[in-house]
Order: sequence, then C-alpha cells, then structure tokens
Amino acid sequence: MIQKVLADKIPQWQEDIKSNLKDKGDKVVGEVTVAQTYGGMRGIIGLTCETSSVSPDKGLMIRERPISEISHLLPEEVFYLLLTGEIPNSEELSSLQGELKNRRKVPSYVWNVIESLPEGSHPMTMLSVAVQSMRSESRFVDNYNLGMPKSDYWKYALEDGLKIIATLPEIAAGIYRLRIGSKNRIDYDIDLDWAGNFAHMLGIEGEDFKDLMRLFLNVHCDHGGGNVSAF
Repeated sequence: MIQKVLADKIPQWQEDIKSNLKDKGDKVVGEVTVAQTYGGMRGIIGLTCETSSVSPDKGLMIRERPISEISHLLPEEVFYLLLTGEIPNSEELSSLQGELKNRRKVPSYVWNVIESLPEGSHPMTMLSVAVQSMRSESRFVDNYNLGMPKSDYWKYALEDGLKIIATLPEIAAGIYRLRIGSKNRIDYDIDLDWAGNFAHMLGIEGEDFKDLMRLFLNVHCDHGGGNVSAF
C-alpha cells in the first residue's frame, strides 16, 4: 500500500522540484565565511530537507510537526509520516507492519559474518558490517545492473529500505546479546510491533521498556535537517 501512496505523490513532488528550480534556481540562500569552512559545514545551508528539522525555538520537527505531538505514535507510523507526509490510518499502518514482517528474515550468512568478527568489536562496527554484507539482497543493485530508468530508482530504494528496516531489530538485538555473552538469540514475536519486538529480542521484558524504546526510536527517526555528507 505504501508503494501506491508514494507512486501517487512522487510525480507531484517531482514537478514541485522542477518548478522551484525554474523559478528560484538562481536565488541566493546564504553566505559562507572562512570560519564555517573550517567547521565542517556547520551553520551552512547545504540541502533542502522536508522530513525533519531542528531549531533552537521549535526543537525537533518531523514533517513540520513537533516531536511532542507525535511521540505517542508507533515508530512505524512515524516512518510512514516521514515518507508520505501523512499519519497512516489503521489500514495503512497494518499494511506497513505486514510489509516489514514479511521482510524480517535475516539471512543465515549475516550471523556467520557477525560471529566471525574479532572479539571485542564495537557494536556499531558489527552492525555496519552486517548491513553491508546484505548487499546481495539488494533489489536496487539487481535492477540498476539491468539498466532500470532513473524514474524507477525510488521504487527499489524503497524496497531495500524496507528490507533493512525490517531486519535491523533482530540484527541489533543479536549483536547486543552476543556482546553481553549470550549466544542464544531470542526469536521474533509475530504479535509485537517493530520496536516492541526489538525490546523483546534484547531480552529486556516489561511494557515500560517497550514504551521507552518506541519513544527513543521516534526521537531518533531521522537525521534532523538532513545529512549533507557526500562521503
């Protein structure tokens, strides 16, 4: 369902970008000082970002909504909001949750890769290596190599994004349990939501912790204001 929603919205977004570039493409949005060039682009307007922003007076905004107004939502709902600009209804939420559950299977080779890393490896290193090892799962790569048109890039970027997001809770929880000395991973619970499952697979039970994890993941749902790194 989310694919259809985006398929309906993206053409208009593309037209809006073309119109902005045509009408305002030569407008100056700021100036750069020598001091800023030494600060790693700090304080420099470097991109247009509609998904989130952070400011001293308004704080964290997600799609122009204060985080305080959406903190009660499930992370799946906030993810839908980030992608579409709208909060999903119950049918749309159920569809997205189904999409994630259908993609949640972590390939066995990923665990082999994680367990082969040197003892004492940093958890973020382990997570990065695990995600990169899944390149062979990429539908974007497969279709890019077949010469797909640029107009289809978003479709397969979305597919890859859904796959990564679906598998991250189990991968991250598995890394955590390995790091604390437990070789027994906890099975996914099909009845739990995405963040609730992450808490469950960490091995930390209790509804309060699940709620805390949902809130934590909502607050960290996006790179506030966009990520300007070209690396």
